[in-house]
Amino acid sequence: MSSTHVRRAPLIALAAGFFILTMPLVSHAQFAMCGERAQIVEQLKVKYKETPQAVGIVSDNGVAELFVSEQGTWTMLMTLTSGKSCIIAAGHSWDAVPTLARGTGI
Repeated sequence: MSSTHVRRAPLIALAAGFFILTMPLVSHAQFAMCGERAQIVEQLKVKYKETPQAVGIVSDNGVAELFVSEQGTWTMLMTLTSGKSCIIAAGHSWDAVPTLARGTGI
């Protein structure tokens, strides 16, 4: 596994854990950003030009995936063992490798 995937694993685990803990709330609110995985992935590809960058298994409940575009938009998708997929987070300005400040005394 590459070091990039290792750095992303804690982010995926944190977001997936948040999703699992709040899943009952999401289902009661009829979360509008859920559907068939293939359709969601196609929309991420066409509309945002996002491609898969990382994946992680979340216990026995499903899989979390991170999609990122060259422009820096990103989406986290959770697919449960039931087959239901939901977007659990999205944003912009994704940086795969953090930029560290350089200089004297740092």
